[in-house]
Amino acid sequence: MEVFYYALRDDEYVVVANPGSMAVDLSDWRLTDREGTVEFPANATLAAGARAVVARNATSYLEDTLDDAEYTYGRGNATPMRVVGRIPQLANDGDEVLLLDPAGAVVDAVAWGGSPYAGSGWSGPPAAKVPQGKRAVRATVAGMPMDTDTASDWDSLRSYGLGQSDLPFARIEVRGSATGFLSPDDSLSVLEGFLDGAAVSIHASLYTLTNPALGASLRAAAVRGVDVRILLEGGPVGGIDEREWALVQRIAAAGGQVRFLADDLANDTMARYRFAHAKYAVIDGRIVAMGSENWGEHGFPAAGTIGNRGWHVAVEDAGLAAYFEDLFRQDFDPRRRDSVAFADFRPALYAADDGVSNGTYPSPIPPVRVAGPFRVTPVIAPDHALRDDALLGLLRSAATSLDVEAFYVARSWGTGPNPYLEAAVDAARRGVRVRVLLDGTSYNIESDDPVDNDDTAAYVNGIALREGLDLEAKIGGAWAHRVAKFHNKGVLVDNGTVFVSSLNWNRNAATNNREVGLIVESAALAEPFRTAFEHDWRDDVTPPVAEAGPDLVAYAGAPVALSAAGSHDDIGIVSYLWDLDGDGLPDTAGRVANVTFRAAGGVRVVLTVEDAWGNQATDALQVTVLAQGIGAALLANPLTLPLVTLLAVNVALVGSWVRRKRNGGKELSEEPPSE
Repeated sequence: MEVFYYALRDDEYVVVANPGSMAVDLSDWRLTDREGTVEFPANATLAAGARAVVARNATSYLEDTLDDAEYTYGRGNATPMRVVGRIPQLANDGDEVLLLDPAGAVVDAVAWGGSPYAGSGWSGPPAAKVPQGKRAVRATVAGMPMDTDTASDWDSLRSYGLGQSDLPFARIEVRGSATGFLSPDDSLSVLEGFLDGAAVSIHASLYTLTNPALGASLRAAAVRGVDVRILLEGGPVGGIDEREWALVQRIAAAGGQVRFLADDLANDTMARYRFAHAKYAVIDGRIVAMGSENWGEHGFPAAGTIGNRGWHVAVEDAGLAAYFEDLFRQDFDPRRRDSVAFADFRPALYAADDGVSNGTYPSPIPPVRVAGPFRVTPVIAPDHALRDDALLGLLRSAATSLDVEAFYVARSWGTGPNPYLEAAVDAARRGVRVRVLLDGTSYNIESDDPVDNDDTAAYVNGIALREGLDLEAKIGGAWAHRVAKFHNKGVLVDNGTVFVSSLNWNRNAATNNREVGLIVESAALAEPFRTAFEHDWRDDVTPPVAEAGPDLVAYAGAPVALSAAGSHDDIGIVSYLWDLDGDGLPDTAGRVANVTFRAAGGVRVVLTVEDAWGNQATDALQVTVLAQGIGAALLANPLTLPLVTLLAVNVALVGSWVRRKRNGGKELSEEPPSE
């Protein structure tokens, strides 16, 4: 059963369901709130496994849900119920609905808010009141309704909006291929390639769209006749960016269809989802490209520049594309009252001050393309977000390792635990190595917020310490890794499965937003994400500076000192290795190494230094080895050796000092720019 009592307009309704194996004759059955009563007509039946909607106004119900009500006790084209006494008017703050059989016995009941009802069919306190525009929905277990006659049947983490989708949960065998790619590495060029290659259609659902290059690709596609349709969030935090408004104007002028998912409370319309926070596109009905990043310049930066850390995947498979096309059609549908056409939308615009980052991003991780077959599982929020066999099932399946990189993980969800976080902790309790990397942007680690990332890290590490678990959470240093922020929402399990998504680990994202994610079971596709995670997890990614000293002249058979005294690191160097013969293998070690060359000639000596996190750097010097002669006799005198050693060390130190002075007294490493 389901009850929609806190309506914005006159489309209150009750759903009755028959979970049994035989049809039920509903003739003379009644629904009542103990003040008003309606009765099913003669010969009304409810088939086995069927449900029936009893709406106050069947026309309003159709407009808000695009579904027909079976019965009405007001207006609309549905079978009329007989009103007994007065029409039920369900109280928002507290009421009850009873289902009575023809003899007047209570078959089922629900009470909420401040209802005092304590009669047949109900036990204990009433269920919590739902917010305006939300439905009260009975929970199910293994497809069957819970029926304990208590509030636990109805109280739910999920928020059920009017007209939301109910997509089937599916595991899809991919026979095509997939590309895994990263931000800030090559995300822009990879996504542009897919968009620019579109020949038939691009259907995109996005939270925001401010990247001029992506906007240009979408406009160009519309110009060449591609069916471009874009659904955007109508009320993102802060409002609609002026850059986005300019881009969609150009796309619409070129023939693209742009709509916004938006509230219109003045006309009694509430959006089906708190935020349309998904970031995906279906291209030519055969490619699904999706990920963690908004389509802006931080999410998809120009090559070689700093941007957010994000994960993306593009899967080329007709079956998966059909699944996401169905999702897009339902959300974009122009018949929906909350799907507002660009021409009719009047946004609150704002001028953003988050310009392009001025730093450079070295050493991008290249994308990986993998051929099928492999299995993927779409995880759509709120439809699947709390299923035991979706993301929660993935977390619970970890056997050896579980790595989470997330922009935001709430310590708790209201008065209850965060089920995703608890699933990760439980994995550690069964012996899995668990690492949780959290973003450290200032608004995610506020001292007056008791449940944001710093609190989550403290909570997790406290459990690890008390219980002796292989479990660690930490706040990542984004700028030290040459990224703007860790905006990812990804999971790696056992080195073979990756979850790429738009889903932050807070209650609103999982239960109230439109979000999309994809579980991909492919070790090869997971590899670039594994590489990125290991890089991001390291506290120190800055390599040391190797300084092998100036070129030297030595005599065959006489010792000479090699000095790495000018080498330095922001944390500290732990290893100095010298390759004396060019074979790539170390021949001696030490910050200062005394060596002897036996034959005359030129020798290239390579120094490799390494810090505590395994970051390495190399430098080389040229040693000219002279045959024994007059100078050799001098060097053969043992009293002269310390002087020679000291001279070499000092030369290296002086050279290093001169170079530092020329660099303004700084270490030879680049300062991270301010955002």
